[in-house]
Amino acid sequence: MRTTYSAFTFLATAGILLAQSTTLESHRLTLEDLLSPEAIGDTALSPDGKTFALARAGQIVLMPSEGGWPVTLTSTAGGKTGLSWSPDGRFLAYASEGSIWSVRVSGGPPKRLTHAAPGPGDPRSAADRDPQWSPTGRWILFETGRTGRNSLMVVSEDGAVNNAVAESRADEDSPAWAPDGKSISYTERSPEYFSGKLKVLKIDPKTGQPSGDPATLYTSPTDRGGGWSIRKAQWSPDSRSLAIVLQETGWDHIYLIPASGGTPKALTKGEFEDTNPVFSPDGKSLAVVSTRKGLEQSDIWIVPVDGASARQLAEFKTPGIESSPEWSPDGREIYFHRNTPLESTDLWEVAITPGASPKALTHTLPRNFDGALHMPDKIEYTSKDGTKIAAMLYKPEGMKPGVRYPAMLWIHGGPEGEDVFRFDPWAQYLAQQGYLVLEPNYRGSTGYGEKFRNLNVEDSGGGEVDDVAAGAHYLVDQGLADPKRLAIGGGSHGGTMVAYAVTKVPTLFQAAIEMYGVVD
Repeated sequence: MRTTYSAFTFLATAGILLAQSTTLESHRLTLEDLLSPEAIGDTALSPDGKTFALARAGQIVLMPSEGGWPVTLTSTAGGKTGLSWSPDGRFLAYASEGSIWSVRVSGGPPKRLTHAAPGPGDPRSAADRDPQWSPTGRWILFETGRTGRNSLMVVSEDGAVNNAVAESRADEDSPAWAPDGKSISYTERSPEYFSGKLKVLKIDPKTGQPSGDPATLYTSPTDRGGGWSIRKAQWSPDSRSLAIVLQETGWDHIYLIPASGGTPKALTKGEFEDTNPVFSPDGKSLAVVSTRKGLEQSDIWIVPVDGASARQLAEFKTPGIESSPEWSPDGREIYFHRNTPLESTDLWEVAITPGASPKALTHTLPRNFDGALHMPDKIEYTSKDGTKIAAMLYKPEGMKPGVRYPAMLWIHGGPEGEDVFRFDPWAQYLAQQGYLVLEPNYRGSTGYGEKFRNLNVEDSGGGEVDDVAAGAHYLVDQGLADPKRLAIGGGSHGGTMVAYAVTKVPTLFQAAIEMYGVVD
């Protein structure tokens, strides 16, 4: 009995210690954990407002719009993007493996509608993608690179007929159907007007063929840095006007343009950026993604088209990134995506009534992240020439005053990118390992207006490297970082910046991680 009792006592005690250890260590992320979140991808609300189609983990799932258990619709190979409902709600169109497909919502095998080989050039734009079902239900509009340039085509819902839409030799992108199904808007770009022309083309709903020549509604001044172009316009419900993002003031803002042509009318202004406008079903308001509460976060705002004051849709205690607003068919709710440093991307719903509480419809963050994530600080410092630079700073938990820590500067790509209050498990992981992590928004970053975005034009490797080096000096001067333990890393243009840094300030960093940058 004594032996048995001792063994039981040992096992029970070991179990308690293991449980305590698990509790204490459950917030410690592993490299495997960083790959585990599967945030939602594209989402699309059904025409009757009852069902959401979501792209997740390479498949399409269906979920009630009020929330509930998702049902997997597809099981085929390849990721799925560009979800678009047929007007009758019976089918979904999507892009996968370089082609346009449709699948019956009630179930069954998907049908491949296009079969063309990809064109030359960038594989991300060489094939068929971004399908949009016509409001009349007969045609699916899509973008393709099969001709060697970006062009627009339609395919019939049975896949039997493919028609080219516009016949110009320029690139055509960002198309959108008018709600009456008789016209499309799109952006035409060429080396002569790289930022683009907004065009409208009439389409015969019966044949899918263009009717007449396209009309040019707006020609954008060419952006000096080449980093800005006209994006997808949004049609009003009556097909009489379009909402579009222009940088007439040096910042992205919302304008209305009559579909018949005319001078753009500004709806928003200020030193912040408004993007992604979506008309309400009654055409009286736009849901807009705005940075007016902070250039490192984005929120959904309601902007009346009559010029009345805008208001924020929903208040959250934690700053984050909101995107992809979509109105319910009755105009009473708005659905949107949201992620924060503490949560991966989820689908949310909120009534448009002022003061309404938002509701999360999905929760994609794995439980192994519980207690592991912490909010970064937004900091500002001064670069070598006096330019103000904003950055996100992640700190190790339990930092001790007077102790200097190793630091990693992680540089975003683009350079037209931006580090913001977003879900960033890599930075969180490094901070858990005891590193300070600084993500500088060096000159050339988006989100701070046209002037700042173009400060590195014809100066690659100049002032932008000074901005990054100044970030390292800031950490040292503040008594936070050990000057003998500074590292730098990044990918794409961030990788190029790493190569610049180790050659232009060779004594500053003791380690460097250069990932797929443009280097010799």
